[in-house]
Amino acid sequence: MNAPTWTTSSRKDMWLGLLDRLNSPDRSFQDFLEQHATDGEITLARRDVRDIFAEDASKGVIATIIWSHERGIRVNALSLLVRDMPTLVTLMSISDFGQDELNELLSQPGISVPTASKMLSACGKTYCGMPAAIIDDTIIQVIENASFAGDFPNVAKLRSKSRSRPVPYYQAYLRDVFDICEKHDLNPDMVDRYLAEHALDDMASDIELASA
Repeated sequence: MNAPTWTTSSRKDMWLGLLDRLNSPDRSFQDFLEQHATDGEITLARRDVRDIFAEDASKGVIATIIWSHERGIRVNALSLLVRDMPTLVTLMSISDFGQDELNELLSQPGISVPTASKMLSACGKTYCGMPAAIIDDTIIQVIENASFAGDFPNVAKLRSKSRSRPVPYYQAYLRDVFDICEKHDLNPDMVDRYLAEHALDDMASDIELASA
């Protein structure tokens, strides 16, 4: 668990180029980039974002946006996020999100369920009392595989519904992750890290072994 996990890296000049197109007097994003970029790159791990958020919520929210959008973000979406930053910081000050709070977060421009899951996890939030875990396309591919059906029974009920029912799907995923953590004395960071970084390789190895 000491190895870097959920680390993203993006170019400082890309973000500065996007921000220059906003013509906004708010310089908080630029100040963050100046403080945290190294050799023209801004590289953040989940634990880095969590530490930044714990120290300064405003900087932490900026960190989550940059960390969650390593390929950048549409200019109009970034403009609205910069404009509504006080609202977003207030929202992210909530420790335990419910459905209303999650829906409000998802109503922000450029924030989908995968992005919201990263923001909640990075800021150390819970959802309905369950620690937030990250979900993305790689994880969805894993948990919908037959090999994991027994480990994710709530997800299995919504198989192939991740696009049409994203919030219920995420809720089902969190319930399954919570049960796995309780059963095996793990934390959600360990579970989503395994699913994202190792599970596909393990599945391929099992298939290759079965074929042999």
